[in-house]
Amino acid sequence: MSWGASIAVASESFQATYLGLKVYEMGGNAGDVAVAVSLALSYLLPHLNGVGGDFLALYGKGGSVKAVVGLGWAPSGISRRPPESGLRSAVVPGFAQGLWELHRSLGSMEWRRLVNYVADFLEKRAVVHPSLADALSRAKLEGPGASLYASIPREPGAPYRIGPLLALYRIYGEHGPDGLYEALADSLSGDYFSRDDFLQYRAEVKDPISMEYGGWTLYETPPPSLGFAVLLTLKLARDELPREPFSYRRIRAVVRAARKAHWARDRYLGDGPVPVDDLLRGRIELGEAEAPTPTRGTTYFAVADRDVIISAIQSIYYSFGSQYVEGRWGVVLNNRAFDFTTGPNEAAPRRRPAHTLSAVLAVGEGQEAALGSSAGHYRPVIYAQLVQNLVDYSMEPRRVVWAPRFMWVGGWKAVAERGYEEGPDVEIVDYPARLGVAAMAFKKGGVVGAVADVRGDGAAASV
Repeated sequence: MSWGASIAVASESFQATYLGLKVYEMGGNAGDVAVAVSLALSYLLPHLNGVGGDFLALYGKGGSVKAVVGLGWAPSGISRRPPESGLRSAVVPGFAQGLWELHRSLGSMEWRRLVNYVADFLEKRAVVHPSLADALSRAKLEGPGASLYASIPREPGAPYRIGPLLALYRIYGEHGPDGLYEALADSLSGDYFSRDDFLQYRAEVKDPISMEYGGWTLYETPPPSLGFAVLLTLKLARDELPREPFSYRRIRAVVRAARKAHWARDRYLGDGPVPVDDLLRGRIELGEAEAPTPTRGTTYFAVADRDVIISAIQSIYYSFGSQYVEGRWGVVLNNRAFDFTTGPNEAAPRRRPAHTLSAVLAVGEGQEAALGSSAGHYRPVIYAQLVQNLVDYSMEPRRVVWAPRFMWVGGWKAVAERGYEEGPDVEIVDYPARLGVAAMAFKKGGVVGAVADVRGDGAAASV
């Protein structure tokens, strides 16, 4: 954990956090720091996120909160039921447009200078993180660029360089997202992706969704993000929360709420209107889902300075996404098309699938907090615990992120870290387990601070 007076950063990479502070020292603001951290994470943790994935953020500034939605759409050649892996499991990446919109909204540094500084740093100083070494040992990558990742050492701390990807970063710096999407279109256009699928894609800056909760205002990302399911889980669980934060009763209360929230997500979420207000006001009778879909492959980060707070998340979905590596630039493509289903979430060109990414901003009691975690379809349960730790149990920032947590895995079953009370259908595992890698940044009383999770490879820093 780290406290400061000017800026605070927390991410899942010690190098990304360090780079964020270096950008601040160059004269950058919170928006510039966020761009640097995001680009660094994309290169340093390519099994979790990257240029071939999506980007989503909430930011608060001057009493207003906005959502940057960089969630990619389906290409022209999408099938009705896309596969789990391979080229045809990918959608057009939203990352580059999303990050560009965040910088347009908040950044102060010249775009080219900022991106080139990040690329120079990564070229000279990037090292293998432990989670990347582990993911590489299990990966089965395919596609013309797979050999670029086969050459990365499996030893944590070893230096490495992906030259074509760094070259693409420099194109991004020189020509913005238009140049990057032109480069991807040149490489990938065919019977699945058309050139226009890339060149006509745009991210959005939108109003978030929100809910009052225990004297705080909670902001979440709008559909097609599952953000409303996070808020719904919190709302449904609150009346049953016990005094003891690590009790069996808390697990049951949150799982009961999550089963209903996941049912609502499965029934209503897609790239179209979602009755969020009716769901949060209790106007719709809810069923119960049986289980979330196991997923991993996301990274979250948070930034706060005196004026702005940013809650951001990016992903290629599964570990190494589609497993397909594009050949000219070494971009690992997402497998988000696999999340299309039926009804409002049916696959079609230029539609976005129901999305697991979401981010939280909490405002209340004289402070602001950015909260999030890797979690995939488990996100409503993980995020509910983070918010409850902050609001309902009044934990100090380290405990909000570091406290033992649990994950709903299906039916009434849960996996909980040691420190939780045992009970029926609860499997206790050693602490810390990989039950999401969280982070937090906050502003309170003229100071800023950040916390990185002990479950990951990250760091928090501030000045």
